[in-house]
This record gives sequence, structure tokens and C-alpha cells, in this order.
Amino acid sequence: MAELAAFSDSYAEARRKFVDAARRAGAKLASYRHPDERGPGGEPLFLDVSVLGPGNASRIFVLGSGTHGIEGYPGSAAQRAWLRGRPRLPRDTAVVFLHAHNPWGFAHKTRTTEENVDLNRNFVDFGKPLPANPGYEELHPHLALREWSEESIAGLFATLDAFRERVGEKAFSDAFNGGQYSHADGVFYGGARPQWANGAFRAAVETHLGRARKVAFIDLHTGIGPWCEHVYLCFHPEGSAARERARAWWGARAVNLQGVTHKKLATYSGTILDAFAEMLPGVEVTSVVVEFGTLPRRDMQRASLAQRWMRFEGPRDPVLAAKVRREYEAAFYPADPEWRSAVLAQSKEFIDRGVAGVGAW
Repeated sequence: MAELAAFSDSYAEARRKFVDAARRAGAKLASYRHPDERGPGGEPLFLDVSVLGPGNASRIFVLGSGTHGIEGYPGSAAQRAWLRGRPRLPRDTAVVFLHAHNPWGFAHKTRTTEENVDLNRNFVDFGKPLPANPGYEELHPHLALREWSEESIAGLFATLDAFRERVGEKAFSDAFNGGQYSHADGVFYGGARPQWANGAFRAAVETHLGRARKVAFIDLHTGIGPWCEHVYLCFHPEGSAARERARAWWGARAVNLQGVTHKKLATYSGTILDAFAEMLPGVEVTSVVVEFGTLPRRDMQRASLAQRWMRFEGPRDPVLAAKVRREYEAAFYPADPEWRSAVLAQSKEFIDRGVAGVGAW
């Protein structure tokens, strides 16, 4: 199908398509180049920003992709497809697209940065004591699999199930997903210092949103939710004006966790949504995460463990690592045409609703 040309096989292709679509739509472009790292083909890496609409708009809709690297591929396709629709914007409203928050992970088709850091756990104050995660401390020796086999994976999940049974769903999610700052070779590692991608994101927000008074922000991800459906994660407090705006713009499912495959969400540390709001004091901010659902939760947990194994153990067995990589990539960026078509159709709807909501605010 012609519409599926919005998707890409490499970071370089995705960037070229995004930049082209932004220029054709009449958007202004800015780029933040990584000074040290490159992609697998030696290509330079960028956080790219497109601004459609007046530069002094007081209302801005922001859509970000690639916080978790490989998850940027469907996000990039959604951004490009919407730009190619040559949309008309409400008065005093601009649309800012942030393409490839984590370009190293995007280019290398992994969720983490060049330092194995989960960028969505990296926005903490490194001048203060870092968040503790005692549950992860207990689990890490089991999560750090040396051998990748069905037997070892089954044993690990038996350990995780026993831990969950003992501590409960919420404490399990906090331990596994919430973020940890003690094991650089672990999963959901928040880092020991701000990543380059952290600084680039902050610079982009300061430069392009400094005049805004009302802002909506959607951060695009994949992996949580049913196949071919998208789900919302809204972290604004119950009863807050921001939460009610999210409900008004995207419906009750924007705030009621409809379709979310986690029985209990973790309390996350150092997220990009928290940082975004903190960078805009005095600005009314409405933010949500949108996840394009792929596989059941246990399969996605397996994929997170595969990412760690490939990075730290995979070089010992390149043949097995290649097999594990194919499984990993399919979990976060499915090739199925039905799934990709759903991404484009659903993203157009929630982007349009977000822009209309901001414009009428």
C-alpha cells in the first residue's frame, strides 16, 4: 500500500523522509547534531525539530518520537504522514514535531542510548541522591542472563512470578520498570549522568516553546496495549485541569487506562514528560504518552531482557544474537502491514484531536 511508504528501514531513511515532509508542508526546521556518536553506517545523528505555524504562537501542540530509540520508527511514520496531509492550523496555534529524541538508539534499533541508558529514566537531578530501587537490586542478578536459551528464560520468569506473588503487582512493576541507577548493565537503567539526548531535548524545548502559554505534548511509544490498538497513559493527578483537558480532547480512554496491558503501572523516575513540564514554568501543560500496542506483556518483558543480553552477552554468539535481534525488532517495530496501517490511521485521529483541542483552548 502506498501509505506504508511513510515507514522506514533505517534511521537515515526516516530522517530524510521526515525532513522532506516538513519542508513540503512549509515547516521551519532546526537540528541538534550529536557531537560524538554516529549510526551503524557512519551517518551523523540528529534530534530534528519541525515548527509548523507562527513562531510566536501562544498555543502549541508537540509530538515527540524516538525516546526509546527503535520505537521512533512508527512515531516517525506518523509524523511524516500527518505533515504530508498539509494540515490547516487553528489561529495562534503551532505544531512542533520532535523527531528522534534518542537518535543513537533509533539508528542502532535499540531502546537505549549509547551508554545503555533508558532516556525515559534519565531526567533526574544528578546533583542529588539518585532514586533507590531495592526491588530491582534483588532482581538484577536474575535479570542479567548470561546464556540466552528457552530453559534459562523460563527459569527467570519463574523467579519473576514468585517475586510478583510475594510483593504484589505494584511493587513488581516498580522494581522491574520503574527505573534503576545502580547497574549500568541492567534494564531500565537511568544512567549516572545526563545523556546527550537529554541536553538536546532541553535545548529544543527552550528554543521552540519559550513563548508558549498553553502546550500539549504527546510522547509516542510502542509495546503497551493490544495488537493494532493504541492506548494512552496520563499521569496528571485526578481532578486536575490538565487531566480533564486530556479527557475532553481524546475521550475517557485517555485517562482510564483502557487497553493497558500492565495490571499496575510503575511509579517511574526521570521521565521526559516530567522534565517537559518542569522546563515550562508558568505554562499550562497537558501531556500524555501514546503507546501503539504490539505483543502481550510477558513477550515485551522478554524483549527488554533480550536488549540487555544482546548488548552485553550477544557478541560471544553472533549467530544467536542475530536471531534474538529479529525477535526483538519485531516486538517494538512490527513489519505487519495491518499494524502499520493502524498506526497511521489512529495517529492521524489523535494528532488532529490534539491540535483542535489546543487551538480551541
